[in-house]
Amino acid sequence: MQPDRCFDGIASTFEEEIYGTTKGRVRLEVLWTDLVTEAPEIARGGLSCLDAGGGAGRMAVRLAQSGNKVVLSDPSTEMLSRAEAAIRKAGLLDLVSLVRSPIQELHRHVGDQFDIVLCHAVLEWLEDPKATLGQLLKFLKPRGRLSLLFYNSNAALQRRVFRGECTEAVRELQDGCARRDNGCLPLVEAVVRAWLEEFGFAVRSKAGIRIFHDYLPDGLRTPERLRDLLEAEKTFRKEEPFASLGHHLHLVCERAW
Repeated sequence: MQPDRCFDGIASTFEEEIYGTTKGRVRLEVLWTDLVTEAPEIARGGLSCLDAGGGAGRMAVRLAQSGNKVVLSDPSTEMLSRAEAAIRKAGLLDLVSLVRSPIQELHRHVGDQFDIVLCHAVLEWLEDPKATLGQLLKFLKPRGRLSLLFYNSNAALQRRVFRGECTEAVRELQDGCARRDNGCLPLVEAVVRAWLEEFGFAVRSKAGIRIFHDYLPDGLRTPERLRDLLEAEKTFRKEEPFASLGHHLHLVCERAW
């Protein structure tokens, strides 16, 4: 098995490749829209939030700007340095605490439970995503909400076909899983749902994040065309079959009892 990925040494490159492009803007805007739609109390503020694997702090800043208190954890020193700079620039140091830790060791640093726990684009980088998810869920209050975003195996298989790797895509579909791509493991929605059910959680909503963006010609992904694209991404995010083809899937979950 591949060990967990830490982004020390490549944090700057990773951030530029994601948030220095329109795909990062689409991901952040559509994800935030879906999150506050499904958990509108976030926009009202006053909640305690854990952003596990929160990276450079883009979501933590938005949560704090809405008046929520946030603990942002990440194993990468470089990511946390970027997060601190962004939080300081936004004037939110009194609302956001930074913790350098992987999720598996977070209990050594954090003893609280939270109203909202976010785990965005983290599971796909882990050696044992199921076990780590189980540990993370312990940080939720009894009536808390989990915001879970993960790399979607449907999108990974579709991208493989579009690259001409048809035989590999068919084999992976028949095997029931996609292989790692540059260390990133796409996850099957049904498998993640089964994990959540085993841990006593129910999925309350699902959305596809970045459904169309990656397949458009460069001329249709320009900043000038972004408003129309964002409107389409937001409109289709919960509509099937489109939702199940998003680059990421966003599940908002609660305890089933």
